[in-house]
Amino acid sequence: MRNALIYLAVLSLLATACVQRLHRTVAPPDALNTVDRTAPFLKVHMDDGTLYVFSTWASNDAEELVTGSGTHYGVDRQVIGEGVFSLTLRDIALFETNLARPSPSVAALAVITGISAAVTVYCAMNTKACFGSCPTFYVTDGERELLQAEGFSASIAPRLEARDVDHLYRARTHGSNLQVHMVNEAYETHVVRYVNLLAVPRAGDHRVFQDDSGNFWYTTPPLAPSSCQVPEGDCASAVLAFDGQERWTEADSTDLAARETIDLLFDVGLEAPALLVASRQSLLPTYLLYQAFAYLGTSLGQWLATFERADGAAFDATRSVVEALGGIDVLVQGSDGGWDTVTTILETGPLAADVRLVPLPVSEGPVRVRLSMAKGAWRIDWFALTSIQGRAEPVRIQPSDVFARGRPAADARAKLSNAEDALVTFPGDRYTIMYRLPGDAQDYELFLESQGYYLEWMREEWVAEEDPARAAAFFLDPAGSLRRLAPEFKKVEAQLDSAFWRSKYAGF
Repeated sequence: MRNALIYLAVLSLLATACVQRLHRTVAPPDALNTVDRTAPFLKVHMDDGTLYVFSTWASNDAEELVTGSGTHYGVDRQVIGEGVFSLTLRDIALFETNLARPSPSVAALAVITGISAAVTVYCAMNTKACFGSCPTFYVTDGERELLQAEGFSASIAPRLEARDVDHLYRARTHGSNLQVHMVNEAYETHVVRYVNLLAVPRAGDHRVFQDDSGNFWYTTPPLAPSSCQVPEGDCASAVLAFDGQERWTEADSTDLAARETIDLLFDVGLEAPALLVASRQSLLPTYLLYQAFAYLGTSLGQWLATFERADGAAFDATRSVVEALGGIDVLVQGSDGGWDTVTTILETGPLAADVRLVPLPVSEGPVRVRLSMAKGAWRIDWFALTSIQGRAEPVRIQPSDVFARGRPAADARAKLSNAEDALVTFPGDRYTIMYRLPGDAQDYELFLESQGYYLEWMREEWVAEEDPARAAAFFLDPAGSLRRLAPEFKKVEAQLDSAFWRSKYAGF
């Protein structure tokens, strides 16, 4: 998954954006059913940059039309015309309104209002710690349902729809059936294209891992590092097993991009060596994304519409923002004593750790690995060394059954099994997805394959910080922005995790 900061770069397009004080929700054209049809207005952002504002409107799903009465504005937001207009979905970039349809699983709007008020208490304590997530997936570890995956974490807009594969490394289940719980735990709209299980037959004591290219490999039993050194001392005890005990440090107080190193020593020489890294992001990238949304404020809808229309050059220019914070650089020590970069891990998402396999150059003696990353940006759960034994081919398994709060949901199953369709979920929605394996689950290495995107709902607390110029600075001067934001982030860093997890809309 691409790093979440990639999307901040497009903020530069909004330096001249007009500002309105409205709480709003946005939806992609193919999720029109998420828009409340009683909303007092509907804004329709077009692919050509123009805008329609409808006071009354209706849609024709069969003909893929939206018809409304209102005003048509040009790219300069000067009035082009007024009257009744019919628009085709294929020409629309984004819908925008001030109301969203609540989840059908919630019986009364009063319940949502009450939960919103409770959540707002934690958001008010720290406005960048309001809980947000992509779809979360829970699978048993043999004792309890454990958060083991988060789908397409970087896909915060329709254009960024992506496929994501997460290793269910800690899944422990018996028999041929696997049960996965998918939950929308935040104030977001999730558009889920599919959720499949990838099962790889195990061979003896060999495990299976995935590399950054999406290839699967059989490997020998993992070996723990002989030494793990960080600036504060030894870190071996925190990274010996994938068990939820993580190594993490605080961010730098003057520059959020300031880096630190972890030095690993493996007192062995292996053929086809590879490093195993189980990690997740801290809340630092989430804080930066939410800070950008706060600077955008009521211009968020326009930003998303602009992003949907951005050309390839504008899209590629976002790399400068990614490079400012960076990922986890993996380096190995060569025979001359220098350090050579092997790859950079850019696993996005602060909720569930995932495992990546990084092939290393062949070494006859001890293997020395150095990891370089922004301080406070990553939580490391596990390091290990293994040897690649050969390619593995997964079997793709679609859902056999889907249940919504204990009741069969044939429509949801059909949507999750058809890549041309999508399941749209709302805050509080929960689905239990069943898979039928060819044999006993213990005989397979399991991975979860999902594709889709999601849309954050704007928080009222963020709008007070609206500042288009500072939003644009994320792109124009990303390194400077990370320095300027460091003191503000340090004021709230200690409380981020607690406030973030407490402010969930719903839990599993």
